[in-house]
Amino acid sequence: MIASQAKRISSFCISNGVIDERDREKFDYCYEVFLSTLLNFAAVLLIGLVTGSLWHTVVFMLVFAVLKSTAGGYHADSHIVCFAETVGTFLLYRFIVFAVPAGIVPVISGSFAVFSVITVFLLAPVGTENKPLGRRQSGQLKRDSRLIALTLCLVTLSLLFLPVSPQWPFTVSFAASAVSFSLILGKVKLTGFRPDPDKL
Repeated sequence: MIASQAKRISSFCISNGVIDERDREKFDYCYEVFLSTLLNFAAVLLIGLVTGSLWHTVVFMLVFAVLKSTAGGYHADSHIVCFAETVGTFLLYRFIVFAVPAGIVPVISGSFAVFSVITVFLLAPVGTENKPLGRRQSGQLKRDSRLIALTLCLVTLSLLFLPVSPQWPFTVSFAASAVSFSLILGKVKLTGFRPDPDKL
C-alpha cells in the first residue's frame, strides 16, 4: 500500500513537471520512506496522546530520530515489520514506565545512558546492505553520532539530579538505548556470525 501511494505521488509530480521521469525510481523510494516514517510517527504520537504522555512521546521520537539519523542501525525488510518494531519499542517504553517502581527508574535511566554511549562509540555508524557507507561519510557520521550520544548521556545524568519527574531522563535514555540495540542488530545483520576463514 505504501509503495503504491509513493508511486502515485511520483506520477503526480511528474505530470506537473515537478520532477523528471528519469528520476522516478529515486523519488519512488524517497516518497516510500517518507510515508513509512510518517505512518510510524503518527501511530506512536497517537498512542502517546491516548495514554496522556504526548510531550514525553515527542521527546522520545526526537531523540530516537536524531541519533538514528547519524548512528544508523537495523532496517526492517518490510514496512509492516518496521511499523511493528517501532510501535512495539514504544509500547515497551510505556510498559516500563507504568510497571517499574519509580525508585528504580533513575538507576535504569543511568544504565541505559551509559550503555548507549558505549555502543555508539564501538559500533556507529552502521549502514545497510543496500546503502553502504563510504569512508568519508562514515567518518563524519561517527563523529556526529558520538557527539549526540554523549550529549544525550549528559542530558540524562543532569535530569537525574534536577527536581523533575524521573520519566524525563528515562525517556531520553530509553530512546537512545533503543538506537543502540538497533546498532547491534544492524551489525549482526550485516556481518552475521560467519567465522573468519583465516582463523579456521
